[in-house]
Amino acid sequence: MTQTPEKVISLPSILDKPVNDIEKYLVNNDCNLLLDFINCNFITVDGIEWLEEILVRANSKSIKIMFANIPPDIYKVFKISRIEVILKVCGATQNFAPFC
Repeated sequence: MTQTPEKVISLPSILDKPVNDIEKYLVNNDCNLLLDFINCNFITVDGIEWLEEILVRANSKSIKIMFANIPPDIYKVFKISRIEVILKVCGATQNFAPFC
């Protein structure tokens, strides 16, 4: 059974800082959330760190966050970052060995 998001939030074209709507949503709700990357074409290290943080916070509240429309270049950044919580949301199921 696929879980349906309660709310869809489109991410900005450059994800380089926290998105206030998402921060507020996580504080005030306990329903599933879909983050739409349709307009997002660049993500910074700060953006990746923030994304990891909100996924961990959502997991602790049993909120499922889903991603949609991830551009190939951003997906590559996610794979290179090797952040397990982000890769799981992207649908990657393999465990990545740590860098030597």
